Amino acid sequence: MAGCFPRRETRATFRELTEGLLMELEDVNCWTLAEAVGHSGPHRFQHLLSRASWDDQQVLDQAAAWAVQALDDGEGVLIADETGDAKSSTDAVGAGPQYSGSLGGVGLCQVAVHLSFASGLGHTVVDRALHLPRGWAEDDERRELAGVPDEVAFTTKPALAAAMLTRAVAEQQVRAGFCHAAWPVTQPEPAPQTGIYRPRGKGISDKACQWTPPTGGSLWSLRGSRSYHPVCAS
Repeated sequence: MAGCFPRRETRATFRELTEGLLMELEDVNCWTLAEAVGHSGPHRFQHLLSRASWDDQQVLDQAAAWAVQALDDGEGVLIADETGDAKSSTDAVGAGPQYSGSLGGVGLCQVAVHLSFASGLGHTVVDRALHLPRGWAEDDERRELAGVPDEVAFTTKPALAAAMLTRAVAEQQVRAGFCHAAWPVTQPEPAPQTGIYRPRGKGISDKACQWTPPTGGSLWSLRGSRSYHPVCAS
């Protein structure tokens, strides 16, 4: 993955961050990760996640491709779901009163949509996108202060999932026997030879896996300033 990092120092800091994430920590944020790897403070990790120049999408794509190849037992599943990350204020991008299953109801949080590949051998994240609520998307002042890209518009969580599923198949060449989504969404017709998106499993209806290409909106990396990435919570 060396090509994803223009500077050697950035690559070294990323390696330390990864080592920290693999540790069994009670709380995971820039402070606890920094302490775990011997840093005096969280500044290096905060800089890496908010300002440093590196291609986080390429890192994810390469890691996901390696993991999917290792985990593919011919019975893989693509799973789209959402996860809420509790916040103490609305300063974090996308934070606001939202429903989160991990919080057990409505709470102040960021919500991200994740796409995972799972098989009998294990599971891995394939893609992710931060959900930007309508209130955030329509507030020009907050967007400018937080550095939200102009092309990012309000997009529903099912539409974010649909875009990631489309990309996983069309660009990342992920092949799976069926798909399970947390909501009824739409997706492209499967190629006859792949059998992808075949509904299967208890409680998964046919509607959950009927897809047409998504329109509007765009995917947005969790990485960036103002705690775009859940790890930056502090």
